Amino acid sequence: MFGFNKPRFEHLDKYLANKDYDKALTAVVSELKRNPSQFNLLLRQAEILGLAGDRDRAIALYKELAESYAKDGFFAKAIALYKKVLKFDPEQEEVHSELARLIEEQAKSHLPLEERLAMDQAERRAENRQAGAPTPEDKERKASALFSAFPMEALEDLLASTNLRSYQEGDIIVTEGEEGHSLFLLVSGEVKVFTRGERGEHLLLAELGAGDFFGEVSLLTGKPRTATITAKSVVNAIELTTKAVDGIAAEHPGVREVLEDFYESRAQATVEAVIQKMRGN
Repeated sequence: MFGFNKPRFEHLDKYLANKDYDKALTAVVSELKRNPSQFNLLLRQAEILGLAGDRDRAIALYKELAESYAKDGFFAKAIALYKKVLKFDPEQEEVHSELARLIEEQAKSHLPLEERLAMDQAERRAENRQAGAPTPEDKERKASALFSAFPMEALEDLLASTNLRSYQEGDIIVTEGEEGHSLFLLVSGEVKVFTRGERGEHLLLAELGAGDFFGEVSLLTGKPRTATITAKSVVNAIELTTKAVDGIAAEHPGVREVLEDFYESRAQATVEAVIQKMRGN
């Protein structure tokens, strides 16, 4: 039995199945009071507002959250939220210019691209010398900082070209051996990374979470996927395709330079590096 006049979060799916959006919203808001920073809960709140027909409130909430995340340096989450806005209202294409402006304001800003990249590399070397593992928030901010390294004139086009992908637990995101033409940045959730062993068995290599990348080698080189990656939980990820990068790079060559520098700076942390280490290469 449901609690009288007190919707419970564990019954959220039931409320949604019954299209009882008032109870669903109350349950989510109550849970958010206990876990105010939970990204998926905030998304659910806005999604339910949309289902309830309150599109304007849903869009306003997405934009408010996106601006807050962008100002805190969580650009990946901000991108995901603006993509949600476009799902509700495809006419709001100005969200990409809004986000580009916010990212530029947070960047090490008014420096030439070469100086900005040099500063990023120096900071990464300093971080590597420090003791202790980075916090999840540090990892997300560091990953999001990729976007602030792009030249401003290309950033808006780049943001517009990204896609927000969602996966359910158990979904296969990429398959080892298949052609690969995109990279993924995990916004929320966790994935499992598998490779085939000598006898064809699937070996678990790693688990990745928010702020982790995979697929950049396929994007930059066109090589097949080197691992199979499945969703361990509900996953939201930003995808950037080779086709989009090539199109933007035709006008803004600095885009490919940034991506190549990004790959080189984390070459030892890629899925491919983990596989080579496991195989003794």
